[in-house]
Amino acid sequence: MNVSRTAAVGASIAVALVAVGAAFALPALSGQPSGPADATTADRPDEVNETVLHPVNDSLRLETRANATVEGTTNLSAGSTVTVRIASENTSTAFLVQRQTTVGEDGTFAATADLSHVTANGTATVSVRHDGAELTNRTARVVAVPGASDSASTPTAGSHLAYDGQRLTVAQATGQEIRGTTDRDPGTTLTVRARSTGSSTPFLRQRQATVGEDGTFVVTMDFESVPSGTRFTVSVHHDGETLTEADGVVAN
Repeated sequence: MNVSRTAAVGASIAVALVAVGAAFALPALSGQPSGPADATTADRPDEVNETVLHPVNDSLRLETRANATVEGTTNLSAGSTVTVRIASENTSTAFLVQRQTTVGEDGTFAATADLSHVTANGTATVSVRHDGAELTNRTARVVAVPGASDSASTPTAGSHLAYDGQRLTVAQATGQEIRGTTDRDPGTTLTVRARSTGSSTPFLRQRQATVGEDGTFVVTMDFESVPSGTRFTVSVHHDGETLTEADGVVAN
């Protein structure tokens, strides 16, 4: 009687231990890489704010037309401003186009850019930015449209001062704006200098500018005390590098 009673107690303890082990083993199985929890994570988009460029499943194409359109969707709030940036990946035919657009009520956005003078058969990186952060980017192929032609007026990458004619002209007054564009990242600080050249009244003006979301920059300078007709040079600098420069003159 004592033997059978001891055997029964031992069997009961063994069953209990197996049950306890199973209870601890089951939660560990649900965390394995092949489990459903990781399958859900893998399906999540990598883009910031779920921002995507369309078409999603097909290759992205940019047509060499005056109203080439880049479209996408995002979960940013309606009314948010995003910058669509198109930068050539081919150094021999470099170009840069940036356009700002607003997110619609349905989360869509669209930016139209003039690519009619862009060389076809190359590739470009199309990116979307908001508040200085890149939300997404894709590589696109530039496709020719009949009737479009290459031109020396192709928008080029790099930094450029904006002015008409052969020289940058300012008035003999305060509040004169000097503007330009650059491919440096939004938020980058640039130094803009205006220095007289061979003048009997030498001067130096220097201001800092912050690159905007659309790649533009602007500074305001005072030329009221500078005699009209005075020639000068405008230069743009960043981290000790001269990005661009142009000849200027104070208007008569």
